Amino acid sequence: MSEQLSVGHGPLAHQSAAARRSWERTIALALALLAALLGLLNLPYAPPTWFDEGSHLHVPETLVRYGVYADISSEGFRYFGPTIGVGPTVMLPVAAAFKLGGVGLTQARLVIVAYMALALVALYILARRLYGWPVAALALLLALASRTLRFDGLVEYGRQVLGEVPGIGFLLLGLLAYSAAILVPARARGFSLLAGLAFGLALVTKNQFVLIVVPSLALLALLDLVYYRASTWWVRLAPPAIAVTCFGIWTVVMLTFFGPDGFAANLAKTRQAAGGAIFVFDPQASLRAARYLIQVYGGLLIPGLVYGLWRARTRSPWALAHLAPTLMAVLWLAWFLISLGWPRYAFPAVVLGALPAALLAHDLFQALRNRRRAVLVWLGAAYLALVVLAPLALTARVVLSPRYAAHEMAAYLDRNVPTSAIIETWEPEMGVLTDHNYHYVPTELLDPAVRHVWLGGAPVEYDGLEARPPYVLLGPFSGYTRIYPPDVLARDYQVLYTAEPYTLLQRSAP
Repeated sequence: MSEQLSVGHGPLAHQSAAARRSWERTIALALALLAALLGLLNLPYAPPTWFDEGSHLHVPETLVRYGVYADISSEGFRYFGPTIGVGPTVMLPVAAAFKLGGVGLTQARLVIVAYMALALVALYILARRLYGWPVAALALLLALASRTLRFDGLVEYGRQVLGEVPGIGFLLLGLLAYSAAILVPARARGFSLLAGLAFGLALVTKNQFVLIVVPSLALLALLDLVYYRASTWWVRLAPPAIAVTCFGIWTVVMLTFFGPDGFAANLAKTRQAAGGAIFVFDPQASLRAARYLIQVYGGLLIPGLVYGLWRARTRSPWALAHLAPTLMAVLWLAWFLISLGWPRYAFPAVVLGALPAALLAHDLFQALRNRRRAVLVWLGAAYLALVVLAPLALTARVVLSPRYAAHEMAAYLDRNVPTSAIIETWEPEMGVLTDHNYHYVPTELLDPAVRHVWLGGAPVEYDGLEARPPYVLLGPFSGYTRIYPPDVLARDYQVLYTAEPYTLLQRSAP
């Protein structure tokens, strides 16, 4: 016993603690370097820009050039779609980047990379506080390796102007403050207020977060009241109340900006979108969603969430703080299974699920080591390495495979097409790469067109070619939705230039 005490409190203990700190700093630095390389290499060209990103970029571009917070097409401003799909927490920083560095894809994507760095730091600190630095390092690695064979993960989303990564960044900051409010009772009030503000910014950033974050906070408050009894009324009430208030303020701003009629029209279109993609209840869509989920983290996501719920069974402040991200992920995936099944809908839950998945892997290794099952430890380590390295290799292939087609088409348009000529297209990303006068397919056709592709049914009819636009620019999204009748294109237009997957046509018929 005396020898154990001398080791536990003597120089060897200090050396051991110093060694652990050194290991943590080294691993954290390596992870930071990996994240920076994955986030910045070939930034404007990989992944290739596309419909959603281009649509979002219209708002900050229009704000900088015309002083109007809106989407834009050749007929004028449009106030639905990207103006409410992604909040000012994304649009305004991108507009500031445009103001400082000019309108460009690189400037905009740097803003989202900064948000990705914020999300990763918050994830690491939250995991370290709850589980220690080894689990934190593994959770961060899993998040970086969150893509599957066919679908994007954190790095890919963090390199595009979308709302998911900024939203999860604010959500993780909220969970960080929420856990601090539970675990540090003396500062519960201040941390509860910060948590509510961060959650509110997440709701403003991506309005779909309202579906999950607010019910999760309400359920956590109820569970704490009747089961855990581990926190204060500040923790139970302040975060959801402040979050809802923030979203309410943004709703009032939109009501003032759009006016009653415009706001009502936006609300009706949002309900249409909800029916078309957010609440679908289609067996095939649910099956598709389930197939995606069992691939995430090499199959560790679902077992990790189950294990996370089991670890939350004890009545303690730690269990309540641990439950918060796990419960949000579970509720998120429950909604995902009744949605259209786009993997992007599950992205926040996938990132939050990295925490219990890493905890499960860590605890399994500890149990196997304690039982001296060396063979199983090595097999588990090999599998975990595969779970991390295979998705990272896929992500690295995306990052190291720049695609220049959009920029090549933009260069051709700048050289050969007058900026005053109307170009009919459904490729909004081109509006950021050139200053031409584009006419875009009406926003209200987006959800029916995508729903047709995913679920079948009658195709969407669009009469945009009846206006006889002098140019038509085809690309990945118009090809995906088949919005333009191929017989009309073949009859009335001829190909001018192709940069796959983009094709520029000029009207040849009188």
